[in-house]
Amino acid sequence: MSSRRRFSVVAAALALTAPLAVNAADAATAAPTYTAAQVLAAVKKNSTTANKVNSKPHINTMTRAKNVNVYQVTSGVYAYSSGLAVDDDGSDPDPDPDHQGQTTFQDSKGKQLAAHHVPFYVLGDDCYDRKSPCPHFFYKEHGIKGRQFALMFYKSKVIGAIFGDTQTGNDQTTSDNDSRELGEASVKSASLLGIPSSGTTGGVDNGVTVVILSGPSWVVNGTNANLNANAQALVTKALDTLGASMGL
Repeated sequence: MSSRRRFSVVAAALALTAPLAVNAADAATAAPTYTAAQVLAAVKKNSTTANKVNSKPHINTMTRAKNVNVYQVTSGVYAYSSGLAVDDDGSDPDPDPDHQGQTTFQDSKGKQLAAHHVPFYVLGDDCYDRKSPCPHFFYKEHGIKGRQFALMFYKSKVIGAIFGDTQTGNDQTTSDNDSRELGEASVKSASLLGIPSSGTTGGVDNGVTVVILSGPSWVVNGTNANLNANAQALVTKALDTLGASMGL
């Protein structure tokens, strides 16, 4: 499980003045009916107090500021904006002294995810508050499973990613982090988004938006060899699904 703590290394802001281009990454997809810029604008518009899921703020993993909130922007879809701290855990070897060989979730063959090859994002391991419903966003309360698909937006790019690892829970003492944190993703996620991807010096303070599509139909299957391609192949479908559900 993720156990690193990252501080500010790069300042960034999410640019919305130009249309966002879908990053094809390692898989070719057809052009979406709704552009990434349109979908992201609708996500931002629906990120209102009325739609906020958490009653207590989450921690931006990079900056440590308690200013991250999660919103249900349409039925079964949850979004948050934060920084990106680089998670290099999993089956890939890595020089980061904090590197761990395991991830919370595995590929379809039971292998630990490979952070350098699989784009994944990180959520809290448990409810920090030990309450139900949780005052913080806790994935198990919202139909989210391991390898759950999400769109990740940053500047002019959008990629597909899966839920691959979790942030330290109440019963873990591996770091000073805790499950209230949001804003960590794999080396591959950072690389595809054009963010410095080193596990020790990479990351960005702000400007990354993660939009999670809950439910079993959005769980991505595959192995470390093809999970990236499988996730990117869903980008167009996800943009069109969100565009239609938000009435664009």
